[in-house]
Amino acid sequence: MTRPASASQPPSTSAHLHAAGAPHRSWTAWRAARLTALMLALSLPACNDAGHLDTAVDALKSREKQIQAREEASLAHDRTLADKERQLADTAADLAKQREEIHQLRLSLDAEIAKARQQQDAAVRKERRGPAPKVQAERVIVVDAGTGEVLFEKNADRKAPVASTQKLLTALLLTEDGNLDQILTVEPDDTKCAPVRLGIKAGEQYPRRQLLTALMVKSSNDIAQALARDNAGTMDEFVKKMNARAAELGMKDSRFLNPHGLPADGQYSTARDMARVALTVDAVPDIRRMVSTKSFVFKKNDGSWINLENTNRVLRNYAYCDGMKTGYAQAAGYCLISSGEKDNHRRIVVVLSDTSQSVWRDSQSLLEWSLKG
Repeated sequence: MTRPASASQPPSTSAHLHAAGAPHRSWTAWRAARLTALMLALSLPACNDAGHLDTAVDALKSREKQIQAREEASLAHDRTLADKERQLADTAADLAKQREEIHQLRLSLDAEIAKARQQQDAAVRKERRGPAPKVQAERVIVVDAGTGEVLFEKNADRKAPVASTQKLLTALLLTEDGNLDQILTVEPDDTKCAPVRLGIKAGEQYPRRQLLTALMVKSSNDIAQALARDNAGTMDEFVKKMNARAAELGMKDSRFLNPHGLPADGQYSTARDMARVALTVDAVPDIRRMVSTKSFVFKKNDGSWINLENTNRVLRNYAYCDGMKTGYAQAAGYCLISSGEKDNHRRIVVVLSDTSQSVWRDSQSLLEWSLKG
């Protein structure tokens, strides 16, 4: 016997559906239709309630306008904040620029104050020194070794030979190349150099430092020739080095043709240029020690020794003198570059083209005068 279908359940077979006169459809289609109808009923007002639908649409539009207004207000607020941030950045940049300008002005003012103080101090020192002593030398310059200030000059740019004072440039090249403690072997040509010679002989060997010290103390020309040849290979090559280094020092009015200062056509310098050399070697400890040596024991290869007395009389007679180099040749006259220090004031005095009697007096009086302040 067939069980009757429940009123709440859909027909289960196609036969039953045909028997009831309903259209033929599957269970899945029926369920989808019921869900669609339910959703419409929940989300939309009834089709016959037009007024309620219009009210809902208006409410949605009003809500949308409110949201759009808030978004526009937020954007306007962001733009305002961005403008303020740009203004703050511009203000900060202006302040930084003003600070830098104030800093530069302060530096400039400090420099002007320092310069004014230096000028005032220089004026006080100049007044303390008084007028420079009268000198017989034809070419003279006095320089503050600390500042490079020229305290006195006389024909400082006149070109003429400078004799053995140019051995300071020779010493500078040798010390800058170093290896002063290496051994030098004397060659025959090294000994052929007159008139002032120590008497070194071919084949003898000496430390370069010993020979250079003897050169600065006694000014022996054979030693200068040996050191130059040993340094550069030939005399000509060493002369090239001398002139190249002189150009680097700014010695525009100088030309050197040998390492010792013996007469040579076309060889010359000036008091101002020689002051440049003196200022440079004054900062070289090895040379400072050598030029301040009052006497030096030179040990020869045969075991004998020679006591060398410094040719600089001012070094021997004036307590505040500590160097530097003498020179003499007929064309150059008597020459002396001297250095000294007192109360933290350091001075370089260049005296060229002087006489045998006045060169020492001129040099010492200028050094004493310059060290007063």
